[in-house]
Amino acid sequence: MKIVSPSRWLPVFQWLAGSCDTATGVLLVFTPAWTLKLMGVQRLPQPIEFVSFVGVFVLGVGLAYLSIARLPLNAKTAPRWQTVWRLTALIRALVAGFLSWQILTSRMETAWLAVAVTDGALALIQWFGLQRCWLDFKD
Repeated sequence: MKIVSPSRWLPVFQWLAGSCDTATGVLLVFTPAWTLKLMGVQRLPQPIEFVSFVGVFVLGVGLAYLSIARLPLNAKTAPRWQTVWRLTALIRALVAGFLSWQILTSRMETAWLAVAVTDGALALIQWFGLQRCWLDFKD
């Protein structure tokens, strides 16, 4: 079985992660209650405006992914890709850890587990990829 080079699927990963976070961020900013209900969250935080505030951060992470996704993946742009991957992986790992802690202590509903698992998985993929030098290119 031939393994597909990461440089072939990394742009797709980048566009998908960025699009999902950007869309979620926009929804959290403009329709926070509806978005949380869509996610299965029953206990809405009050005041709901704080959800919009968090949405701005989610939107920022998504736009960071998308801003890099538009660049070709080569030796010249690799340091930019690596920086975004380090920062977004750190943010995702922190979110996953925080949500897991909140769920385990019954402060947040289990509906948030989907966010914790998704962020944790994407952070792990990115940390693994950085360790495996997926974003290191030679001219």
